[in-house]
Amino acid sequence: MISLAVYWGVWLILPVLVDGLAALVQMVEVLIQRLKRRTRSKAAASERGTQGLARVSGKGVSVIIPVYNGEASLGRCLDSLRHQRFPQELIEIIVVNNGSTDATEAVFTRHAARPFNGQMHWISIAGRGKSYALNAGLHLASHSYICNVDCDTVLHPDALRIMVEHFEANPDLGAATGSIEVLPAPRSRQQEDWMPFLIAECEFQEYLTAFWLGRQGQTLTDSLFTLAGAFSFFRREVLMATLLYDKQTVSEDTKITLDIRKQFAQRRIGCLPEAIAYVTPTPSLGALYSQRVRWQRGEIEVAAVHQDMVGQNWLQLRGLALGRTLLIDHTFLFPRLVWTFLFPALAFFGYPPGLILSALLIIYLFYMFIAFISTGVIYGLAAPPIRRRLRKNGWVVALVPLYRMMIFVFRLAGSIITLTEPPGWKVRPPWVEIQQAGREIWQGVQLYWKHRNPKKGTSDGI
Repeated sequence: MISLAVYWGVWLILPVLVDGLAALVQMVEVLIQRLKRRTRSKAAASERGTQGLARVSGKGVSVIIPVYNGEASLGRCLDSLRHQRFPQELIEIIVVNNGSTDATEAVFTRHAARPFNGQMHWISIAGRGKSYALNAGLHLASHSYICNVDCDTVLHPDALRIMVEHFEANPDLGAATGSIEVLPAPRSRQQEDWMPFLIAECEFQEYLTAFWLGRQGQTLTDSLFTLAGAFSFFRREVLMATLLYDKQTVSEDTKITLDIRKQFAQRRIGCLPEAIAYVTPTPSLGALYSQRVRWQRGEIEVAAVHQDMVGQNWLQLRGLALGRTLLIDHTFLFPRLVWTFLFPALAFFGYPPGLILSALLIIYLFYMFIAFISTGVIYGLAAPPIRRRLRKNGWVVALVPLYRMMIFVFRLAGSIITLTEPPGWKVRPPWVEIQQAGREIWQGVQLYWKHRNPKKGTSDGI
């Protein structure tokens, strides 16, 4: 009995406890904080006008947009900045061209010619990567606040205003990330293939949970691990006091987050979910694999750079416990995945198929229950557009556990690749590698057969 309890406890109950308890704690924390914030915001709303603290402070925002071949997306990003409900004269836009070979510059030129009360700059570097592009923009920035935005990101009209108001109201806030919301898949792609639609809707729910619950919970415990690269906001003096961005890791946004934590222990780093940025969904399963492998690799590399932080705060409820984060995000990947791969093999060890299928179903239903409860909490907190989309495609919740397991597999691959392959921004998925290997083997067989059986009258034989 003890052996059975240990076996099932390690491989099944442990991931259930880790995911279930984590989700429960985050939901309770966020709900309590939301109730407090709602009461405070009602009182504060009557004390300021529509521009709020943003106009009173007179402090501007330098928005840095690194771009590489952004012809198709840069225009939408610039439009979203032009339509911010924030004084235009306090906005400085710096587009850093990172070696583009398409018509990105022409797109910028058209937008720069349109009326805009703020400033718009274009600079080019020799295509040395996103870190160098961000640093080039930082050295040109002149305002009190610095905002990093990816070129394929569209900001909500209130995003900058909300950020500045929170920073002005909280002097100890050194850096923050907004909430990243995934846009629906383009209709043209939905009509051609159902996969982009499923990826977009699963990502939409994943990001909602990650930002509205996960990073909100981390903000309350001061344990935020990563400022989203798509939309991050900084006090100028905080960011410029670091060594800025570098290429030590493939996750420059995570590294700069820990750099700030180490250098400014008295400053808070948080997530402001009301400041929303919209991103396009990942276009394919291969792109999703490459992205998650890079994220996983980046987390491990950043931990290697900041090894001195791994052993800190293990038993503390507040503050970043890097070792505990690694344990949950990496070590616990294995028990989470074991039931996916090991359960079918249990049939060969005498376990009845009915028992195996029942256990699989119970665990799947548990994860679906977590997804359902999390989505319900977010539904109660979110704005009407998010609610409408959740109502329209609510059935996707049933697929979220399957999607999560697939992401776990990708992340496990990222941990392995980190130990075996050099770093790279893009990683080919294994099924593409297998396909390529299969083609090469088939070509080799054909070539061998051709030389073994040459045609009469030719000299192709060996």
